[in-house]
Amino acid sequence: MLRPSILRPLRKLVRRNEFLRTRFRRAYRFLQYSLARALLAFRKDEVGLLYVDPKDITYTVSRYDNTWRGNDVWHFGTINGGDWDKEGYPIREYLKVYPILKKRIIDQLDLTQIPEFQEHLVEIENGGFVDGCLTKEEYFERWRRIEALCRKVKEQGYKTQVELGTDNALDEVRVQIGRKGELLLEEGRHRLAIAQILNLEKIPVIVTRRHQEWEALRQDIIKIVLQRGFVHQPFNHPDLDILPQIFGGELKERARYGNERWEYIVNSLPVRRGTVLDIGTYFGYFVYRFEELGFECYAVEPDPENLAVLKRYRQMQDKHFMVWECSLFDIERFDFDVVLALNIFHHLVKTKYDYERLVEFLNKLRCQALYFEPQQPPADAYRRFTDEEFVAFVLQHSVLNHSRLLGRAREGRNVYLLTV
Repeated sequence: MLRPSILRPLRKLVRRNEFLRTRFRRAYRFLQYSLARALLAFRKDEVGLLYVDPKDITYTVSRYDNTWRGNDVWHFGTINGGDWDKEGYPIREYLKVYPILKKRIIDQLDLTQIPEFQEHLVEIENGGFVDGCLTKEEYFERWRRIEALCRKVKEQGYKTQVELGTDNALDEVRVQIGRKGELLLEEGRHRLAIAQILNLEKIPVIVTRRHQEWEALRQDIIKIVLQRGFVHQPFNHPDLDILPQIFGGELKERARYGNERWEYIVNSLPVRRGTVLDIGTYFGYFVYRFEELGFECYAVEPDPENLAVLKRYRQMQDKHFMVWECSLFDIERFDFDVVLALNIFHHLVKTKYDYERLVEFLNKLRCQALYFEPQQPPADAYRRFTDEEFVAFVLQHSVLNHSRLLGRAREGRNVYLLTV
């Protein structure tokens, strides 16, 4: 297949003929996606749809990057370094698609009343080529089709290409993932703008390229997950949350948690600001979510592999929560507004020594709320509790006096709120 730079003279020839331009565009896309499928197969990329919040896509890839400017597919399935994830266009300014659509759909202005649309008409009058259009008539028709698509999405929901029955399953909104996990738009600006205008929660996208710094972290997480054979909690990123689905089998079934525990917590918080202690943080799902709400967060994670990922991910995402690289019994602060003890205390009653240290910790702890997810300790543990007995044990040895069952997590364990 020829590169877009070689095809440009041919494209220039057909621009003046709408019939030829339409046929050329269809043929070119067919060749593009045929090549893309071959490249993905050759590079063994685990391509699949990611479902992302459209509001999380705020920039394009670098305005100087050929994979974006040339609408190329040679990069599909690649891992690259460099600065292609910097200096992109803000999505809500790029080619003025978002402001035109917002003023048309939300503000109900006629297209002729929208300044950005008028600017495009002037550009066409002066011989410009705007959004694939050479004449005003074509540009008006282009926006009639965009409006019709917007109405269809609003009425019927956002559908994948497979659901629409097209023969181009890869013709979704395309993104690349930058070094910090940023979702950067490559292709599909109109569909993305529609999703943002309609406040859709999730849309399907295809990842075509990842930055090597992000991919290094991703591979380390994959290694840990495959070694252990399960996933303790979501990852706070769609490119990581998809991993159990990619690898399938037992791992898919043992991706133990969704977002239900977070929903229980956020809907029952007795405070809206303050400090949070997360015991056994894993890769940081809960401290990320709490920090987004404005809490000051402290993460306790003694496992070296989890800790390494947690610290790198925190740096990449520019988070500020404190990481304590120690056992729970070695921390020196005991006053917090909220404490998370989710699926962790059963590890601390296996021996008499740890049991007594847990009692000592609970005696020192001062908090307004503790979210507790008990698990049955192993048969040879020093102390074994039912869920109700475990809750009573925590209440007995802490300043907390009341308990309430919030619900069950996906794997069937109860989640409780303990309060003063």
